[in-house]
Amino acid sequence: MKKLSLLFLVAILLPILVLSYLGYNTFAKRREAVKNLLASSLWVSAEAALRSIEESLLEDESKALRPENFSRLVDAEDNAVALERCSFQGTRVHGKLFLVDRSFQILVPKVTREEPEFFPWPASSAGGPFQNSLARAESLEFSGKAYSQAADIYRKSAALASSRRERAVALEGLGRSLLLSRRYDAAIDAYRELVAKYSDKENRAGHPFAIIARLQLSEIERQKGGDENCAAILFELYQKMRNGTWPVNQTLYEFFAAEIDSRLSPLRDQGRLAEIRASMEELRGQSSPHLKALIFTDLLRTEALTEIRRKVATLPTIGAGQKGRFVVGSGNDVTLISFSVLPEFKNQGTCLGGFYWEPGSLKEGALPQILDAISHDSGLRLQLIGESGRDVITGEGRAVFTNTVTLPFGRLPFPWKLVASQLARHDLEREVRRDNVLYGVFLAVIVTLMFLGAILILRDISREKETTRQRSEFVNNISHEFKTPLTLIRLYSETLERQEDLSREEKNEAYEIITKEAERLTHMINNVLDFSRIEMGRKEFNFKSGDLPEIIRTTLNSYRYHLEKKGFLIHAEIAADVPPMEFDEEAIAGVLINLLNNATKFSSDRKEVTVRLFQKGANIVFQVEDKGIGISAKESGRIFEKFYQVKNEGLTEAGGSGLGLSLVKHVIEAHGGEVQVESEPGKGSAFSVILPVERPASRGK
Repeated sequence: MKKLSLLFLVAILLPILVLSYLGYNTFAKRREAVKNLLASSLWVSAEAALRSIEESLLEDESKALRPENFSRLVDAEDNAVALERCSFQGTRVHGKLFLVDRSFQILVPKVTREEPEFFPWPASSAGGPFQNSLARAESLEFSGKAYSQAADIYRKSAALASSRRERAVALEGLGRSLLLSRRYDAAIDAYRELVAKYSDKENRAGHPFAIIARLQLSEIERQKGGDENCAAILFELYQKMRNGTWPVNQTLYEFFAAEIDSRLSPLRDQGRLAEIRASMEELRGQSSPHLKALIFTDLLRTEALTEIRRKVATLPTIGAGQKGRFVVGSGNDVTLISFSVLPEFKNQGTCLGGFYWEPGSLKEGALPQILDAISHDSGLRLQLIGESGRDVITGEGRAVFTNTVTLPFGRLPFPWKLVASQLARHDLEREVRRDNVLYGVFLAVIVTLMFLGAILILRDISREKETTRQRSEFVNNISHEFKTPLTLIRLYSETLERQEDLSREEKNEAYEIITKEAERLTHMINNVLDFSRIEMGRKEFNFKSGDLPEIIRTTLNSYRYHLEKKGFLIHAEIAADVPPMEFDEEAIAGVLINLLNNATKFSSDRKEVTVRLFQKGANIVFQVEDKGIGISAKESGRIFEKFYQVKNEGLTEAGGSGLGLSLVKHVIEAHGGEVQVESEPGKGSAFSVILPVERPASRGK
């Protein structure tokens, strides 16, 4: 054992010493390399770093602004595909592509008209029949609240209309008046005509007739008590809006989405309404390319188009490959928009292809990657500082470095500055000291683990030695256990063979002793075989429904002779109302015999054994109680270990195999039960076997 421990220490200690030498050597080389960097020009290094940052970002910009990327947008078979293709996934930077024509109207993504189509009355129609009729109908509707009369005048106005737009306006007023006068069927006809014939038109407020008509149809269904139909119309309308069926801007989209919610909320949950609400929530959780495009085009109109127009105006000529870029946003939320001139592009004339850099992708993806790569190659500390003096990437305050250079961006219009610094000598020494301390701690941990490993090995060797001793005792004890029944069997066999004048009673007694001792020997052999099967994981149980009281009585009766011959008084308290249950009859009989053997082995003066069987709640309990020497609290926790035996010099019985209680514990746990022991030295012990009436589904092995 000492040689093994020494070998273990050498095998670990030698590699650690070599590793320590290599580690300190590496630290020294690193320190010299950093000192050499301190001798170089920080200004030149910082300018080179800034050029590398800008060149990397401009390379990403060129990839995004390739003409073929915009060709895919224009070649898309429908607007939905074009919206999907607006997303650009670069190697480092992600963003959105867009295309505008020379008049600075957005071509892609095309989600709405540039301006709502308000309905101006032609000057020539002022005072005309249609205008006069419509004005009279509106007066009756809004001022006079005479909805039926207003509806009649709206019908006449529709007949007087000279254009599709005028007729659509009249139909809208007609449907509204019919709804207010509760003439639902006629109102439905008016709104359905609006949907079928005038979905491409907008009313005088710039709202699509298709949306207004569907909202009014849902209101008619609600007033008629058809909540399910009302919800279905609203759900279908919301679906079409998310898909971009009608060209509305973001403001109108949000207005109508809120209107749909307000109409859907008061409806009672009944029938299909709960299912429609769930579908609506699921739809809201899904990604909508059209909605993303609405938000994006709104950003372009408010923040980008004016600046693009100004930038283009400063170009001396408009030619292929000319590019421009500018920043949008403020504070730390700044991002970049780049554009390139595309002359004679896809029969659209001169166009401008643009790229919106996603702020998160720029600050969390591209810039950290570029800065880390340059820092790794140059040995510089690099930090981007915004106008507020905070770190652009992390948002934290500016780090305090010595020997720094601050440079503004030149080729890119970012309002940031690059701060570059080198490790000063005292910083280097501090880091070297820190590395040495960390390395020393690492070595200390390794050495500690090494000694712990040695201790564990010694413990395992000690345990193995104890196990070997226990096995030797087991062989000696089991030999003695086998010898006793074999001696009796041989003795009575020879008696039967040599003494022919024995009476019938004497012969029967001899036969009975031989049979009982053979059964006892068989039980001990079965214990050894069961232990062997358990060790190899091959022990199996034959579970079937049976009468436990009968098994307990039969086993006790078969063992009674052995107990009574040793002078034991036996008490049996076996309840008759115990329900049938699933168990292995042979295994449970073996448990009882082992417990009885244990009781006889550890009884000296008071030879009395009580066997009880009763039901307690959902469990069946059988107990074996003796009046023997008892078990101390210290040993009661180990009596179920294999080979373990209670030490007591006052016992007259042989030591036994040390397997009985270990087998008992295994068998009972395989039945889903447990074994409990209550004992007091000098007063005896009581072993309780607790078995569930309903055994767990998984059968132990």
